[in-house]
Amino acid sequence: MTDTTRRRLFVGLAAAASLAAAAPWLLRRKRAHDHAAAPATPDSHAGPGLPNARPFQAPLRLPGRDGLFAEVALSAPLALSARAAAFPIFGGKPTLVWHYAGSADGHAIANPLLRAAKGDTVEVSLDNALQEDTTIHWHGLSVDEANDGSGLHPVAAGGRARYRFRIDNRAGLYWYHAHPHERTGQQLQRGLAGLLRIEDQEDRALGERLGLRWGERDLPLFIADKQVDADNGIVYRQGADDWIGNRVLVNWTPEPFLEVLPALYRLRMVNAANARMLRIAFEHEGRTLPFQLIGTDGGLLMQAWTLDDVFLAPAQRIDVLVDFGALPAGARVLLRSLEYVAMENEDESGAFAPDPMGEHPGAAPMGDALDLMQFCVAACSDTQRRQAKPAPLRVPATLSALPPPPDTNGWPVRPIRLRMDDQGTWFINDWNYHQVGHDPVFTVKRGSREVWEIRNNMTSMPHPIHVHGFQFRVVSRSISPPDVRSRKVTSQGLGPQDLGLSDTVVVWPGEIVRIAIDFAQPYSGIQRYMLHCHNLEHEDMGMMVTFAVED
Repeated sequence: MTDTTRRRLFVGLAAAASLAAAAPWLLRRKRAHDHAAAPATPDSHAGPGLPNARPFQAPLRLPGRDGLFAEVALSAPLALSARAAAFPIFGGKPTLVWHYAGSADGHAIANPLLRAAKGDTVEVSLDNALQEDTTIHWHGLSVDEANDGSGLHPVAAGGRARYRFRIDNRAGLYWYHAHPHERTGQQLQRGLAGLLRIEDQEDRALGERLGLRWGERDLPLFIADKQVDADNGIVYRQGADDWIGNRVLVNWTPEPFLEVLPALYRLRMVNAANARMLRIAFEHEGRTLPFQLIGTDGGLLMQAWTLDDVFLAPAQRIDVLVDFGALPAGARVLLRSLEYVAMENEDESGAFAPDPMGEHPGAAPMGDALDLMQFCVAACSDTQRRQAKPAPLRVPATLSALPPPPDTNGWPVRPIRLRMDDQGTWFINDWNYHQVGHDPVFTVKRGSREVWEIRNNMTSMPHPIHVHGFQFRVVSRSISPPDVRSRKVTSQGLGPQDLGLSDTVVVWPGEIVRIAIDFAQPYSGIQRYMLHCHNLEHEDMGMMVTFAVED
């Protein structure tokens, strides 16, 4: 059965299932309750994984000087090449990884964590040693079209590109990845992605006040799931829908562990999965360990918010503080994705269609609980037994000077509808990229400000919508599902995660989300950007359009 046929079948089944809707919903909620009541153990399953895969055996890979996940300052031009090579990721055979390779200070690097500061001008060149087009898209950065790295400017096999731009964004954890049209899902699943950490004085001041040194108690967590076969090969089928994996990698480490002090840690997380939504939580002995959300896609929030869990969609980032200080020596804490109602292929009745994830052997279905990694506190090693417990720290009431969302009264409203037709084709309004091509479907005047009202059909699924070239503020949510509505902290229906600068926003089935975008930029002429779903299979299937900004 083809994916299009399967989608068509799902829509038909969803429309016919209203009388049976309550039973599966109640059953799923019961499973969630039963799971929450069951204590987690160090040997709990970390995504079904492969036969003989044991979670939490590998130490978490941290940014280093060489190899995968090396850290490199962009203080000088950096030359990268897109290529494939084998790396020891899992036990046994090495894994072929598509990656951005280079060298820094005489060390070979692969998918490096890049570091720069606001106001820096950076230069990165890309040589394409693959057998197909690729790019480097600078996800979340406010740059011009030529440097955005979308599929509008592909780098052909054997070709070269140069990206040179000034960083005008606030501090935060951004990322970069391949973005060739129709091949983004393939290339990211096989590895072409890395992190970009931007610093500024406000962020440095918070780190100094909390005493959290980068690389020690201020750490990145680059999370992705991969479909891995018995020979440790990363598997992908072009044209598939919603590609999920049977193994979880954090910083390119399968289901890792990290030894931590009984102290406060800052963890900056990125969901780099193709399609899997995560519901992030920390658990100790089956109980939730609260954490503080201090930042999102575009850096620090104005204040910290204490949460038990938070949704993290593909492409989104969160910045959290978690305190291990009250836990006993030897305590083990799981970083998990909790079970949630995935809302895939539903109609207005809430009926569940068959799960499209069945073609992924060993993969946990979308919405099922998934263990990501484990933290071991204090007495897990002789080294940690010798270290003194740091003094408790007080998180400041004000984290940053982030202004409140703008008053959008009088701003023009641009309607955007997310939908799927009866052939299983995804659309933004009536546009599908395969049908309309790369010409802009609408134009925005430079310096103008607009509200985009994004409405998701009920017969749909959650869509993480990404805007290239501009950050935005979420200004309202309405007709939200219960699990989103229950998180609101403002009268506009916003949750804590909505209160910062964003470049990707999740719109759930039936929901209406309004975002405010300021199209001021220091460029001239016509600048073209992409608007798309960051479920990469949806993007490759055409749920993407080009828009233009001009004088």
